[in-house]
Amino acid sequence: MPRSTPARKSQRLLSTLQEPLRSILLILVITPPSVFGIGAVCIGLLFAAEAVGRDLTFEQSLNGVLTVLMALVFLPLAHAGNYRWFWHIEKRRMAGDFVRGAAIPDAFSEPTEPPPVAPISLGQRAFYALLYLAAIGLLLFVYLPLGHQAVIQDFIGRYSAGRASAGSLAALLTAWLPLLGGMAVVMLLLEGDMKKIRSGLLDPTETLRLQARVEWLGAFVTAFAMTSLFCFFIGSMIGRYLS
Repeated sequence: MPRSTPARKSQRLLSTLQEPLRSILLILVITPPSVFGIGAVCIGLLFAAEAVGRDLTFEQSLNGVLTVLMALVFLPLAHAGNYRWFWHIEKRRMAGDFVRGAAIPDAFSEPTEPPPVAPISLGQRAFYALLYLAAIGLLLFVYLPLGHQAVIQDFIGRYSAGRASAGSLAALLTAWLPLLGGMAVVMLLLEGDMKKIRSGLLDPTETLRLQARVEWLGAFVTAFAMTSLFCFFIGSMIGRYLS
């Protein structure tokens, strides 16, 4: 017997509310212990610095802890999310969705499936590990010292004409420049791989391997740009409201 209209409406309403309610509950569960934990680590760093005779402020400690978390935790999570999303778009493209005139959806606006398991060589794993180490090192070098944040802020204030242009310049320097520059490098390095993929002459296993490398590096560059932007935002907020 078919369901009544009120029952179907109720089910749609519950499914619509389920995801935001789950997200809110997750935030309420994670936020308090995270805040207390970060505060405890910052205070511990202050005591440790005092014990060894180093001058460390709470603002520097907080910026350092959050920058390390962004580089070690957020970067891999953002990379995994972008990699999954890039594969979702690639699967839709291979299915011919965009050839028929459909617009590419906004990022993370659709449910996705896990990316396929692609073969990967030991050398490629070593290259990925070195790439992660270089990215983490660069993020820590640029954003870990709170003084570096002040230098970036001074540069933005000097060459911007107001608050709106300052925000645009900050986004250009910390997000768009790494993103566009990184994507340009990836496209140049992987131009041969993309030509082989488009030729359709490779066996499925090799095609999957090359496509996974393209998606992995593209997702990594995107995640790095996102992490850079958030690190700058955190440091600028600390410098503006706590210093």
